[in-house]
Amino acid sequence: MSTKQKIKVSVIIPTYNRCRSLKFTLESLADLDFPRREFEVVVVDNNSKDNTLSVVRQFSKKNSAVRYVKELRLSLTLARHTGAKIAKGEILSYIDDDVVVDKKWLSAVIDVFKQNKKVGIVSGPILPKFETKPPDWIKKYYPMSSWLSLLDEGKEEHETSYAFGPNFSIRKKVLNLVGGFPADTIGIEAENRPGVVEKIYVGSGDVGLCNKVEKAGYRIIYAPKALVHHVIPPVRLTKKWWHSRLAGEGCCHALTKQYENEKKCLKLFMQSLYSRQMALIMLVKFLISALKRTGKERYEFSVSYHLSRAKVEFALARHPNLAKRLWNIALTGMLPQDIKKLVLLLP
Repeated sequence: MSTKQKIKVSVIIPTYNRCRSLKFTLESLADLDFPRREFEVVVVDNNSKDNTLSVVRQFSKKNSAVRYVKELRLSLTLARHTGAKIAKGEILSYIDDDVVVDKKWLSAVIDVFKQNKKVGIVSGPILPKFETKPPDWIKKYYPMSSWLSLLDEGKEEHETSYAFGPNFSIRKKVLNLVGGFPADTIGIEAENRPGVVEKIYVGSGDVGLCNKVEKAGYRIIYAPKALVHHVIPPVRLTKKWWHSRLAGEGCCHALTKQYENEKKCLKLFMQSLYSRQMALIMLVKFLISALKRTGKERYEFSVSYHLSRAKVEFALARHPNLAKRLWNIALTGMLPQDIKKLVLLLP
């Protein structure tokens, strides 16, 4: 049997300037209880400037089933597709470069795919591994965990409707059938600059792919034993980061809606006014909750979301085709030096 036939799973890790966390991710993969000859690791370096290549080379000395490919054009979607193109496995298991997988993670994923050929995607718990103690406002407001890409749907296996990028496995034939991931983000997250998110949130990404897979007649299964831990650095526990994150989400929703519906200028202008009104409402609710000293963060970050959405909708009212342009760039990527020029297109 050839090497190509033996490999059942390709673990794909898109990465950018996270060599320190990537090292721990790779080490956790080396401890899997899954047969070594039946999986490979594909590291897609999205033009890192740190020691990513050195980390991969060091890991490959002990684990031959690891491959490195450099993708110069910045785009999470493009990096994911680049990994899929060279992957040898029938199952593509996407994880982030800041997760630590459980020893039984991959075995649990494959067990679910074996149960039913109509299973298209397998998800699992994504639990936090905080590098520092989280503030009380994060612990109190549990829905915020989704913005940290965390997931915990209990200890029973069941059908679900979504999966998140840090723990996202899909049949390669299903990914090809539905045309790959939708647009996601352009650029990178600059965690070395606290509170700054140097990327544009464009499309539906993971969730959008889940929607396409369900429409194609395939199931999405949550497997409780397919566990990974997501490392959460201190910067993601700051309010400044959260404001940036929610503003990015507002931008994403505005662009996605325009890409899907192609509204005319007047409707976009009216939508912008509505979003500004919602921002004002959230601000009032925030002030009231601040006086009551309870749950103010819910409204505080919503102000950033609606203000960002309003600004982008106003920009779209002047340039309705901008959404389609950004969507295409998110699929094809762009060179780092062009990112700043692109940011100027949006307020």
